[in-house]
Amino acid sequence: MVRGRAWRHPWVALAVAAVGALLAAAVILWLPSVHFALARWPAVVVALVDLVLLSAPLLGAVFVAVRVTQERFAAATGLRGFSWIDAVAGLGVGLIARALVELVAPTAGGLGGGLVSDDSSVLAATIVALAGAVLVTPVIEELFFRGLLQRTLGDALAGAGRWVAGAVAVLVATAIFTGLHVLAYGAFVPVGLLVGTVAVGLGCGVLTLLTGRLAGALIAHVVFNAIGVALLIW
Repeated sequence: MVRGRAWRHPWVALAVAAVGALLAAAVILWLPSVHFALARWPAVVVALVDLVLLSAPLLGAVFVAVRVTQERFAAATGLRGFSWIDAVAGLGVGLIARALVELVAPTAGGLGGGLVSDDSSVLAATIVALAGAVLVTPVIEELFFRGLLQRTLGDALAGAGRWVAGAVAVLVATAIFTGLHVLAYGAFVPVGLLVGTVAVGLGCGVLTLLTGRLAGALIAHVVFNAIGVALLIW
């Protein structure tokens, strides 16, 4: 690991992260009720509500953790700094993760029909969902899972040795990352989703661990999602 301690009060930040993860799980379980309540609302409103509700607990936890520990946001989360290796490694990890998914469960296209719908609300909802998956969700998830959860856990366990602490942090962050995605599907979890979340979680986690920066993980996650969206539209 190339970095020093990122969070001065990692256990405090880790407690905030735990609350954020629990709130995110609660939101996922609550979403069916929200969808039922908004059944008569335009599809674009439902898409926007989904994006906000799913993002709020994770993004909120990052800002609260930074606030209560009085850290500098960019330094604590790993957003500070960028190297060409981040772009190259991020692109590689994103491509490998997507290739693994397509090998075990090829993405079925056809979603592009929503982009030519006569219903303006359906068109807007499709655009919101696709743009959110590429530009919003990866950023928020990386800030929370790698920038907050993984980095604070690694700092909190630093007494066990940097590499042991880092490995445990990557595995725990990946497990929670995967668990929240699986929770949304209940008992019927697509194989592609499971492979994809594990691959992205481990790949982004290792990039963050090795570089001490979040840039590579952000690029990898965006590339993975962007290709998935392109395949869905095709």
